[in-house]
Amino acid sequence: MHANFKEMEIELYILRRVNALLHATDAKIVKRLEGGMSNYTYVVECQGEQYTFRVPGKFAEKFVNRDEEYANIREVERLGLNNETVYIEIQSGEKLAKYVDGTIMSTTDVVSYNEMSVKALKKLHNSDLKFSDYNAFGRLDDDERFCRETGFTHPQEYLDLRHKLDEMHKEYKKVKMVPCHCDYQPTNLVIGKDRFYVLDWEFAGMNDPFYDIACYGNAGFDKALSLLEAYVGHKPNEEELRRLCFHRAFQCLQWYNVAIFKDRVGLSKDLNLDFNAIALMFLGMAKDLLEK
Repeated sequence: MHANFKEMEIELYILRRVNALLHATDAKIVKRLEGGMSNYTYVVECQGEQYTFRVPGKFAEKFVNRDEEYANIREVERLGLNNETVYIEIQSGEKLAKYVDGTIMSTTDVVSYNEMSVKALKKLHNSDLKFSDYNAFGRLDDDERFCRETGFTHPQEYLDLRHKLDEMHKEYKKVKMVPCHCDYQPTNLVIGKDRFYVLDWEFAGMNDPFYDIACYGNAGFDKALSLLEAYVGHKPNEEELRRLCFHRAFQCLQWYNVAIFKDRVGLSKDLNLDFNAIALMFLGMAKDLLEK
């Protein structure tokens, strides 16, 4: 009952904001978009067009730099991969954008669209876009600190996995950094009526291109392996597989920390999601990958 009331309040707030931004009075909620672990994103119809409106959840500002997101959006417009952003507010993180009507990749078998995925990735990776450094391990350090600030103590199992990642990281410090999406998972990819869209550029930065391929593993690590083969154009060798496992294991430890933090600050109850169970799932995935 309480959750429904809260969602109703959010919907009324979104309608007021959309009407104000578009100088209209007829905005109406179409649906809430699933995906993401805390944002409230709704499809809204107004003046005969459909938009998405995002309201970041509690503590989202700890994980996203909105100034960088805005700069990323402006940069990627040159590639024609993103949808149109109508309005973004740096302080709150609220965003109004044109809705893309199409098939979300997470609702498909994914592998059938590897050609589209690779084409979009190479267009991005081979571009001259100027993003800031993604600084993956700096982000992981921050995520760990956020957890410790809630009174959480990382278990030895986690510390051992982090040590393994740190040692592997030394091998990849000289890899050429390229413009990356850094959240290239199927929920952010849409096969539109006119073209292929890559959405949500909150985390974009200069990074190892294999990081984007590893993100595809959110749909299952086998999907990341399939995309890797399509990307490199041959059956991946041992070193390519090792590099992919390294990045995917890193992402799992990153999500472990995010989930632990969300559980510690009460978001498991607020969002009716067991973030502690989600954290343990990611820890297990990281362990499996690093043991390979």
